[in-house]
Amino acid sequence: MLCDSAQTTQDGKIYILGGGWSQIAQIVPVSDADEAPPTVFAIAASFLIDWNDANRPFAIRVAIEPQDELPPIYEAHAQVTAGRSPQAIPGDPLRVLIALPVVIRFPSGGGFCVRAHMDGAPQDVLVRFQVVEVPALAAPNAGGR
Repeated sequence: MLCDSAQTTQDGKIYILGGGWSQIAQIVPVSDADEAPPTVFAIAASFLIDWNDANRPFAIRVAIEPQDELPPIYEAHAQVTAGRSPQAIPGDPLRVLIALPVVIRFPSGGGFCVRAHMDGAPQDVLVRFQVVEVPALAAPNAGGR
């Protein structure tokens, strides 16, 4: 999920602020002499791990890519391990949560996607979104997402 911000807790919760959007504004400087501020948001993700794979590390990769599948413009790698809590029901999948803050300057407006991959998963998860360029002078009234 794309969101304004996110954080995970020790007790297995993820807190999401401003989540579920599919369009974000990027401020574009009026002149070449000015530098645009980066775009800031977060990616919140939940991975399910089979009961029998508890306490085994899994590599995950989260990337931001142009929708025309060019190389990623942002990439994060991590290793996650799901443990079995005493309250877990035997056989149920185990959940691993991540909250990834992103600070980025998109190369242009247009279509992008977040691609999440976990080793052993049958397929990647894609979340598509649009970057809308907003002139710096109009930015204070842009109104967010």
